[in-house]
Amino acid sequence: MRTTLFLADDDEEDIELFTDILSDISPDINISVASNGIMLMSLLDQATELPDYIFLDLNMPLKTGFECLEEIKSSEKWKQIKTVVLSTSSHPDQIEEMYKMGAYLYLKKPNSYREFKDTLSRCLKM
Repeated sequence: MRTTLFLADDDEEDIELFTDILSDISPDINISVASNGIMLMSLLDQATELPDYIFLDLNMPLKTGFECLEEIKSSEKWKQIKTVVLSTSSHPDQIEEMYKMGAYLYLKKPNSYREFKDTLSRCLKM
């Protein structure tokens, strides 16, 4: 079965790393990338098939990950999508807030390729 996911991140290097890792994990992952929150919400709005996962960077221009998460989780159409927050922050208050807002998982962006691949593999198998 093909897994579909949307990635919202404004950092080109992070996008490249993420997509490289996903292609290593499985060729059966279909990924759409948005470089900001407005693009993500537009992708969702226009999607004929909703993604299995949304990976969401918190610090993006135009519309933040916080704003996107709030909009996704308040929508009847989108609230069931597993939304995974990606952040460089490991501040407990922020993590707790994301879970309260409905995040499926909160992942601190790992420092190494191997660590990121292991984390994403575990996440997609949950």
